[in-house]
Amino acid sequence: MRFFSFYVYFCIKNLFKMNYEELLETRDVRKTTKVRLPYGYFYKRLIDGKYSNFVEFHDEVSDAITFSSSVKAEYEALADIHQKQQLHFTPNEGDDGVYAIAVEVGNYVTIEQQLNENPSMVAKGDFMTSTLRDLFDITTELHAHDIYHVCFAPSNILTRKNDGSVRLLMHGSFYQHIDPEMLYEGVESYVAPEIFEGQPVTATADVYSLGCFIDWLYRSSGLPMELKPIVKKAMELDPAQRYPSVEALRQAVNKARTMRHAVLYGGSALAIALCIVGLFFYMLPSTEPIEFVKPVQEPIPEDMLEDNMDEYLGIGADMDSATIADIVEQNKLRDTISADDRVMKQYNAKAEAIFRKQFTKAAEAIISKVYNVESMNGEQTVFAAKTRQMTEDLAKKQEELAGLTDLSSDRTQAIASEIIENITRKKMEAMDKDYIGLKPRAEEKKPVTGSSSTSSSTGSSSTSTVPRTTTSSTTSKPAGNSKTSIYDRNRDSYGRDPFDPVDPDNHKIKR
Repeated sequence: MRFFSFYVYFCIKNLFKMNYEELLETRDVRKTTKVRLPYGYFYKRLIDGKYSNFVEFHDEVSDAITFSSSVKAEYEALADIHQKQQLHFTPNEGDDGVYAIAVEVGNYVTIEQQLNENPSMVAKGDFMTSTLRDLFDITTELHAHDIYHVCFAPSNILTRKNDGSVRLLMHGSFYQHIDPEMLYEGVESYVAPEIFEGQPVTATADVYSLGCFIDWLYRSSGLPMELKPIVKKAMELDPAQRYPSVEALRQAVNKARTMRHAVLYGGSALAIALCIVGLFFYMLPSTEPIEFVKPVQEPIPEDMLEDNMDEYLGIGADMDSATIADIVEQNKLRDTISADDRVMKQYNAKAEAIFRKQFTKAAEAIISKVYNVESMNGEQTVFAAKTRQMTEDLAKKQEELAGLTDLSSDRTQAIASEIIENITRKKMEAMDKDYIGLKPRAEEKKPVTGSSSTSSSTGSSSTSTVPRTTTSSTTSKPAGNSKTSIYDRNRDSYGRDPFDPVDPDNHKIKR
């Protein structure tokens, strides 16, 4: 009886132990994700709170005769590379040779995964610049040791998930003996064409692949105009027509960015100058009547209408099912493209909102230093100097913010011009309350009757506006910068008020 009880206890204990172990194994499986690289599957497992990374090679790759020796040779060569962008690994060897590698600890994903999970990273200030800088740095260092990456496909470039910094793992120059069509299946467009012709790997092959990656990186926001000829030259089919080295490609990209900033600075300065000229003419006194135009009715928004109705109207009984199915497939494709457009618009809208908010705050502070009553009543030379300084400050601030958001030059100029125009208009409206005689008051246009109307230029009309008179240029001018002094210095442009029996000229300075 005692033996039977012990046997039951032993069975139950083993049953619970087996279930617990299976539970742990199931948890680890859920924590495992696999990503296909040209050489194998990259996956990570959460073990004791830390991510351990592995690459399990494809069977068709590891079956190559010299594959194991190539992996060991790369392992030894990478020991001399100390750049942070280079991931190091340790080969795992079995009876049939190297079947996998253990990669250094860290939470890494491909850059393709990173942007799919967090698309807003493209709007981050220095994401584009830092990504290209890291790739140029590590590739230049690898070339100094005669190592070439060959394939810069988005699925073959890793990033650290917490900060998005670039990492490279295995390099194609160590595996030239493997059939490239098999090795780079699915990413052939990112590999130089001469590699598939059996030619040896050189620096120009990496130039071609980097050009393809730059084109992909800017695909969501649009490749800047200044980079288009650079990418086109890097992707030339003839290696002799490309940039001779990655360093030459880097210098071309940096030069294009510098020219872009110069154009932005010049365009900003021109926009500010035009606004200042417009402000000057706006501040001049004007007697022209204001014409109000009735706004045009807005059309019905397109999103309130049914989409694709024309395609289904007129379908009769003679329409076969194949034609209807084709129309449905076309609509599905159109919906997919529309979704991609919406995502791109969201990226641009977020970047524009950041630029608009930061530039509005900076422009308000800069313009307020110049366009105020004190500055406008000051010396002309001082005002001109302040205006020039304001122009330079606004242009520099726009250039700085434009570089952080990576928006196109045309778009940032348009937003900046709109912000500057709104701020200057508010300043003008505020300054009109303190300035004297800048716009005709409402009582100046009030019609009068009596003998005064006989001097009106209309002649036949019984009513007229108050005529403007001029005074002698020898009128005395009181000293100081008071409102009376401003009025006296511009007396000829103000006119008289016949309704004030004491002082017919005082109606311009009642306020």
